[in-house]
Amino acid sequence: MREMNFYPGPSRVYSSVPEYIYEAYMEGIMSINHRSDEFMTLMESTKKILRERLLIPDDYEIAFTSSATECWEIIAQSLTQKGSQHFFNGSFGEKWASYAGEIVQTKISQFGINEKLPTGDISKDIDVLCVTQNETSNATQVAMKSLEMLRVENEDKIIAVDVTSSVGGVMIDFKLADVWYASVQKCLGLPAGLGLMILSPFAVQKAEKMAVRNRYNSLLHIIENTRKNQTTYTPNVLGVYLLNRTQEASKGIKTIAEKVENRFKAYEAFFEENGDFQFLISNPAVRSHTVLALESKEVELLKSQARNRGLILGNGYGPWKNSTFRIANFPAIKSREVEKLIEFFKKAI
Repeated sequence: MREMNFYPGPSRVYSSVPEYIYEAYMEGIMSINHRSDEFMTLMESTKKILRERLLIPDDYEIAFTSSATECWEIIAQSLTQKGSQHFFNGSFGEKWASYAGEIVQTKISQFGINEKLPTGDISKDIDVLCVTQNETSNATQVAMKSLEMLRVENEDKIIAVDVTSSVGGVMIDFKLADVWYASVQKCLGLPAGLGLMILSPFAVQKAEKMAVRNRYNSLLHIIENTRKNQTTYTPNVLGVYLLNRTQEASKGIKTIAEKVENRFKAYEAFFEENGDFQFLISNPAVRSHTVLALESKEVELLKSQARNRGLILGNGYGPWKNSTFRIANFPAIKSREVEKLIEFFKKAI
């Protein structure tokens, strides 16, 4: 790999991916029928490995989609009867709310980028609560403690959580929500093109109660198929295989989360000691550990200089596009690459 990619998704893939792609080709994986015994065995194995490595509860269903974005539609169509309430402080949470609003009644609960998740103002006319746990656009995160408070106070509501930039990189207590969804091109270290949904028994019951079957991606169809180790449509078989192989080789989320946490602390200490860069998020309690957003007076110059040295920094996003750059702190990024990036910043200072 000529360039070291710190863009927060798609980002660096695991270095073992080319080897696994070759294996898939030689073993005929890319050509297998998705209704065949071979695929069903692969899917069953992949779900089992995900449970073990990510510590997903045994009674939660695991299903595959085309992307995290597709899950917005699935949640709105198949789990929302009254309406959904959306808690967000950045662009991706806002986009989710906007998309859901085209399908169902929505309530917006926007909060500041340095604030914790507000859990006190919950509408009685809402049956689905939507939270962006790790907001890629501004590098904030919602702590598990905040989700726990939301869960305790709203046991009768579906809680759906976007963990696109955190699943596979941080510890997640899946019991705290009913729907967790993500794509694989961030902390899971794979090429884009596969989505993941993790569903509680309560979410499954709600889908069965609503019994929506007249949609292309009705959740009831997805659940019925995943229980047979199949998918509703022709899936990204190669993506499933790569997820299987990389997770099989993984040391597990506890080890990975510790690695990510230690790197984050090293980044945090470095940037806080150097006045040329300031964290966009001034409140350390709500900073993402997998995506960093930093302010600089010379953002474009800095990104250009970095690229000239084989380092790809992420652009700022939304209202922070021109004033910030972002750094992915994903597990697939190698320690030597992090060291080279920090050396670059030292010289830039």
